[in-house]
Amino acid sequence: MTRHLFATMLLAGIAATGLGACEGNMADYDATVQHPIKVETRTALLILEPGPGGRVKLMDAPAIEEFSRDFGNKAAGGIEVRIGAASASDPLAAAFANDVAQVLVSRGVPPSAIQLSYATDPDSAKYGRAVMEFPIYVALADECGIWKDRPEFTPVNENTYNFGCSMQRNIAAMIVNPRDLVDAAAPTGRLAARADNVVGKYIIGGKIGASNESPAISPSTTTGGL
Repeated sequence: MTRHLFATMLLAGIAATGLGACEGNMADYDATVQHPIKVETRTALLILEPGPGGRVKLMDAPAIEEFSRDFGNKAAGGIEVRIGAASASDPLAAAFANDVAQVLVSRGVPPSAIQLSYATDPDSAKYGRAVMEFPIYVALADECGIWKDRPEFTPVNENTYNFGCSMQRNIAAMIVNPRDLVDAAAPTGRLAARADNVVGKYIIGGKIGASNESPAISPSTTTGGL
């Protein structure tokens, strides 16, 4: 009886020590604390050379597409467009500014998010370029592979320094919209009960579609004929 009581007290003491260690330094046990994903604001920049007649060049379409997509996914503010111009009434600069704005709008950028201005300093006027930029959110994670401890020596069963680092970097790289880590996205309006129903069906391996959805026809199904 005494031996059993001593063993119980010993186990309780070890458990209490472990809990005290977790509460004392969660970074030793939680990879999200040791390697947090940080969100910072940077600047997305795109510079366009004017085409003939102040038109946007066709060769710049892929860059504009990527720029617009990043704006829709990660922007932290509006797009500022500065057009190099000989004067505020330069017709070629005005045509270029109008074409740039139309191209952005055609790719989903709201007109209200575009701020146009003219840069009339000698260098800007000489080239007539469109300098486009907006603040953008980026998700950053720690560099991995730092071995500043002994991974085989864990007397209190804490994690090594690198534990979970690569997972955190992968998550940061996969985040489509880092804004979601700063402010939660607006609710879609779907009922929570419906979401709970879908998750429940998913857990048991059932079909998650609504009951009034038409069943899909298998490509191998024959309906008659020759």
